Amino acid sequence: MRSWPVPVRCVWRSDVAWAALGGVLGLGFLVSSWSWLAPVPLALLFREIPRRTPTDTFKLTWLFGAGFFAAHLLWLPSSLSGFLGPGAVILSALLIALLASLWGLTAALTRRLLGSATLWGLPLAWTVMDALRAAGPFGFTWGSLGYAWAKTPLVQVADLGGIALVGLLVALSAAALVSGRGLGQTAVLGAVLLAAGYGLTRPAAPDGTQQVLLVQGNIDPRLKAAGRRTEELTHYLTLTAAGLRAAPASLVVWPETAAPLAPTTAPVRRALTAVPVPLLLGAPTQDAGLRNSVYAVQAGQTLGRQDKRRLVPFGEFFPARAALDGVYRAVFAGLGLPPLTGTVPGTTTQPLTLGALRAGVLICYESTFPAVARALVTQGANLLVTASNDAWFGPSTGAEQHFQMGRVRAIETRRWWVRAGNDGISAAVNPQGQVVARFLRGVAGAFTASYGLAETRTLFVRWGDWVPLLAGIGLALMWGRQRWLTWRLAD
Repeated sequence: MRSWPVPVRCVWRSDVAWAALGGVLGLGFLVSSWSWLAPVPLALLFREIPRRTPTDTFKLTWLFGAGFFAAHLLWLPSSLSGFLGPGAVILSALLIALLASLWGLTAALTRRLLGSATLWGLPLAWTVMDALRAAGPFGFTWGSLGYAWAKTPLVQVADLGGIALVGLLVALSAAALVSGRGLGQTAVLGAVLLAAGYGLTRPAAPDGTQQVLLVQGNIDPRLKAAGRRTEELTHYLTLTAAGLRAAPASLVVWPETAAPLAPTTAPVRRALTAVPVPLLLGAPTQDAGLRNSVYAVQAGQTLGRQDKRRLVPFGEFFPARAALDGVYRAVFAGLGLPPLTGTVPGTTTQPLTLGALRAGVLICYESTFPAVARALVTQGANLLVTASNDAWFGPSTGAEQHFQMGRVRAIETRRWWVRAGNDGISAAVNPQGQVVARFLRGVAGAFTASYGLAETRTLFVRWGDWVPLLAGIGLALMWGRQRWLTWRLAD
């Protein structure tokens, strides 16, 4: 039996330990009641980084991040396998490696630039990095630190600075745990206590005064991918009619891509005249390419349309698709897929108006982006509505993570949020982020929930991403101070 030298065994064990520590954080992150303890494993990482070189910092943080994202995104390979087959494992591994690299680069760059000030620079750097991860066409917000406290009263400060402010508090708490007693630790403790007090003293949200019917078709998405059928529309109309007979509603919401054709087509338009109340429904649109849309319909007449703006990278859009046609075709053929072209992103952000209702529509993946919800409320949305299809997640925690992230949009904007999913999670959430109605996944049905309209503008809606901006300024000032101290010592 081969015996490894002691240093090799120690390095291997250390590598496994860092990956396992990240995995512990990732397993309970967001969905577990223990998620509030996230600063503890993060503190162990932050304690080690100032002791290492930038190169070693990248390695250990990469290992920690790989463990975190492998556990946090444990659902990803299985959710993609029905569509991509064995290629799902490869793509999942690439995504995890990329996300871990972003963590590693952030830590290593902070270590190189800030030197002895690294510990207190890390929370600011993490805040900036999480904001940059959400930007651009490749934006991906899973794993943003603020969601660790999504189930605690501290998340209520999101109406002041978005989920970024919560994430900054999480990271500062990690730094404070290992900083030793001093002014910094006292300041962070005071900030956390103030945030907790703010969350615990928020006034109760008013009861919903209106009723929405959330329709859950529970149609296998693989059947949709094989070809759309008119039976899907009949199925939703039948569920809607039964739901309205059981309880009155002032609004009906169908999930993402519920209708096989756009309601502007003659057969769908005629069929929708049977729905006697305003309807928001997901449907495909052929307009300069295929678009993923939600339509506002009343008495069969289309009153507005919102196209999905934030598309899933390499799922709904393929970068440089035309220029790299040969490469894409070879990859798709290797995965046993047809030559996919993806969908076209929307170009406007505008609430859909149905009388006094101005619905800010977040189509599926968009509900994970604070900037999209903020833009809709800035444009006058008095209700947030999500049409989603989480059936790809299967029975994993992916759908729960998606729902909990969207729930924070209600807090950031202080709007009611109603959500209709193909197989769930269909729910209604009040402006404090409290779930007032939630229905079982994996069943077909139509469910009634209360909701209300709101017109207030939170600090986050008015000021936007001021927290990452200030964090970036703080990093620049810290770097400037370190350069000045280095110059003084060299003089």
